[in-house]
This record gives sequence, structure tokens and C-alpha cells, in this order.
Amino acid sequence: MNKELMFSSVNQAWETRWDTFYQIESLLGRDYNLDPACEEETSKCENYLTPKQDIFTIKNPLDYFDKEDELQIWMNPPYGREQKKFVEHVADWCEYDNVVADILIPARTGTQLYHDIILPRASAIHFIKGRLVFGEDVYWEWLWEQEFLDDGKGGKKKNTLYKKYGRMDAAPFDSMIVSFGESEEFKYGSLVLEKENYKNYK
Repeated sequence: MNKELMFSSVNQAWETRWDTFYQIESLLGRDYNLDPACEEETSKCENYLTPKQDIFTIKNPLDYFDKEDELQIWMNPPYGREQKKFVEHVADWCEYDNVVADILIPARTGTQLYHDIILPRASAIHFIKGRLVFGEDVYWEWLWEQEFLDDGKGGKKKNTLYKKYGRMDAAPFDSMIVSFGESEEFKYGSLVLEKENYKNYK
């Protein structure tokens, strides 16, 4: 298993933008203090886990971080086959008292992840209105200067955003925030962020 490739933030195209992070934190009434799926340079919280720490070796995050007060977890897990494993592990963490988590993932409701883990165990599901833009400004500034990009097969492909300064494309999928660990009545709804965080929905 290549843990380096499992983390979404290795590809900074999928890094959560700070504006998006802060707005979700505010809308959900959180004060996030753990980001368990990131690189040091893309972490959103004081406490974080990189591939080297290996989230899957940690059974109780309160013990690992020597915390007696609440852990409020923010996670943008990898977008691939390993996503289910990440979400399930953090859902297990939320079985402990004083651990809650909000997880940003694609809004795909026909998956095993959604039906086998999210629906039976989540305390809230919030669908984000519109499609999010990922990647901080430094990523887009780099992208606008690249005439060609790797095609993933050892070759190159034309970059459609080459020299299109200021243009940031949204993700090709809708997103949702799935919460675990809250004892209140199940919540289901939508989140509306400020318009710079997403492309307008139709």
C-alpha cells in the first residue's frame, strides 16, 4: 500500500481552500483541532496526521494526542478506493466520548460507503450547494503557467487553463459534509457557502 498516494492533499489540486474550511467551520459551529489526512504544508489544524503517522495505527485519538477535552475533526480524505477505509476509521473514533468529525467527500449516494457506513452511523449529512473549487491560490498560479500537464500515462496533454489567469475550475462532482459523533437528533440539509467557493448551481 502506497500511503503517500492515499492522501488527497498530496495532489494539491484537491486541497481544501482556507475560505471553504473557515466557512464550513462557522456554519457547523465547530472549532476544529485535528486534521488526520493531510501533509504538513496543507494541514488545516494545529494537530494533524500525515502519511508517516499512519491514521490506521491509532485506535483512540484522544490518547494519541493526550487530550481530555473534545476533539473536533476536520477531514478531506483521498478521492479513491481508500476513501471508505478513511471514513470508517474516523467513524470508529467518534464512538469515543468527546470526539466528533466532519468529513468532506463527494456526494455519491449510490456507493457502499454511503449505504453501509454513512446512513447507519452519521449524525448529520449536509449537501453543499454548488460545486466546490479546491486548491489554494498558489496551486492555480502554478497551473496557469503550465502549457502541458502529465496525462498519467507517461505522456503530456495540453493544459486548457494555460495563461487563463484568474480562472479556477470547480470539481467535477458535488460535495457533502458527513458528520459523526454528535448525540443530537440526526440532521439532514444543505450548506450554502459564499459564491467564491463554488460554481453556481443550476
